[in-house]
Amino acid sequence: MRGTSGFAEKFAAIGPADPQGRSLRQLDLDKRLLKYPCSYMIYSAAFDGCRRTQSPRSNRRLSRVLSGQEKGEPYSHIAPADRQAVLEILRATKKDFTF
Repeated sequence: MRGTSGFAEKFAAIGPADPQGRSLRQLDLDKRLLKYPCSYMIYSAAFDGCRRTQSPRSNRRLSRVLSGQEKGEPYSHIAPADRQAVLEILRATKKDFTF
């Protein structure tokens, strides 16, 4: 799928991006909606509020998924390279991200 409106570029430019230029807002309209399998909503105030109230549990789960320790459904389809990329992007772009 290709568009001519420039939406994908504008959407990705909202950022944030890591030093390699990768962003959770990058689209991949050939294979899936988002290039990296993690929602850009992780940067939202709503997500931060949830993390504060359920921090230890949600942090452990996210850490297990991104590190590859969580291999069961619904995460078994996430390639190790994608997990690593998301982990690197979050470490570079989300100040309070500590894993």
